[in-house]
Amino acid sequence: MRVRPWRQWTVRSRIAVSVALLAAVALIAVDVGGVLLLRSYSVQRIDELLERPSRGPGPGPSRYEESSKPPVFVPDFRVYRYDEAGVLQSPTGETPDPDPGGLAELERRADSGKPYYLESSTGTWRVRVDRIPNGRGFAVNAVSLSELEKTQDTLVIINIVVAMLALLFLAVASATVVRVGLRPLTRMEETAARIAGGDLSQRVADADPHTESGRLGLALNAMLHRIEEAAGARADSERRLRQFLADAAHELRTPLTSIQGFAELYRRGGAPPGPALDEAMETIENEVGRMRLLVNDLFTLARLDEERPLADGRVDLLAVAAEAVRDAHVRVPERFVRLAALDDGQDTFEPVTVPGDEARIRQVVANLLSNALQHTSDDVRVVVRVGRPPALEKGRPPTTVIGDALPFNSPIAAVEVCDAGPGMAEADAARVFERLYRADASRSRRHGGAGLGLAIVAAIVQAHHGRIELWTSPGKGARFRVQLPAEPPEPPDGQ
Repeated sequence: MRVRPWRQWTVRSRIAVSVALLAAVALIAVDVGGVLLLRSYSVQRIDELLERPSRGPGPGPSRYEESSKPPVFVPDFRVYRYDEAGVLQSPTGETPDPDPGGLAELERRADSGKPYYLESSTGTWRVRVDRIPNGRGFAVNAVSLSELEKTQDTLVIINIVVAMLALLFLAVASATVVRVGLRPLTRMEETAARIAGGDLSQRVADADPHTESGRLGLALNAMLHRIEEAAGARADSERRLRQFLADAAHELRTPLTSIQGFAELYRRGGAPPGPALDEAMETIENEVGRMRLLVNDLFTLARLDEERPLADGRVDLLAVAAEAVRDAHVRVPERFVRLAALDDGQDTFEPVTVPGDEARIRQVVANLLSNALQHTSDDVRVVVRVGRPPALEKGRPPTTVIGDALPFNSPIAAVEVCDAGPGMAEADAARVFERLYRADASRSRRHGGAGLGLAIVAAIVQAHHGRIELWTSPGKGARFRVQLPAEPPEPPDGQ
């Protein structure tokens, strides 16, 4: 069976094997060190035993003169006496084992005064050669190391067995500990698998912030929350896009159907030259105008969606509102449209300047005013207000808000379009800024429109980092307020 490369092993396997290898290295080092220290200590003790027989009890004669038999300190301890010519004297009649060699070797070893190892047919010996006082020869003390070697071999075997058992226990214990320690990661893996299967509501359970895996689980939960929100927003965006395309196709299909019908009528001779043909051509022209308006609005929204840079200039919001009111008087002279200050208690208008694209801001005011005129009857008054809103405004909160709140301590300009018409239900108010959204039948389009005007308003206001608010309720009219970052007011004369 082919072993997989190390980088392809699981974390659990890597940790368990690494712990086992480190433990094996540690055990081997300890065992080898213990055996070497034991051998060194035993040899040191043997050297001390070899030194004792050669020492005399004092200034008197050597103990070798007192006894021909060597003292027995350890098993297989041997003592040999050689005369000054290097001839074995004691024990006589034996071949020395181990054989220390001839006279020259005896003299060299005696002069060194240090024990040495000597190999023989019976094993390894530790040997020491000393001179007998008064030049009477040499004393050779030898201790067999066979027992020490047997003990050492037995200790090595014991160490190997114990080490194997210890390694087996450590491997099992480390695998168990690693499995328990990685259990949170295993749960994360299972959670990730369920999420990959499409269930974005899954979360990592029991994420303890005091542990690394717990903090990872908390981070994963936060990421999953954002992913779920993003997926929901994407699904909602796709749904709105499909609805937008369907509504746009419907808006375009109506004038196209009318144009096609009158064209077929003319082709079949149903509209001969004269009033009938003129009416058909006028209808076709009106429908083409509706299509052009719709296409232009769609193109405007597309450009805003692309976040193309707006023109940078200084816009007089009061002048823009006044021109929008004047244009409304020209288009629908029968309607009551009035320009007023934002605060009814003021008798004069306060000039307000905002940075931005003048053409786009004019489009905002024009669309809001056109929306009010379209969805109210001829006897309803429409008021356009311009000014600086108060920092804290009392009253009921807006029904619908588009955009973030502007900084509290920064200058703000506002333009409002108010009407006392039929108003809107809360459900309609929540969606009134959606593209191609049509409210209920009570807000009829007496002057046309495809439901893109307020969507354009919201897009332009947000492009200017502004905010739009709507107050409305059934039978209470509607009040649209656009707030834009403004330039600071000019100081009074003489200051």
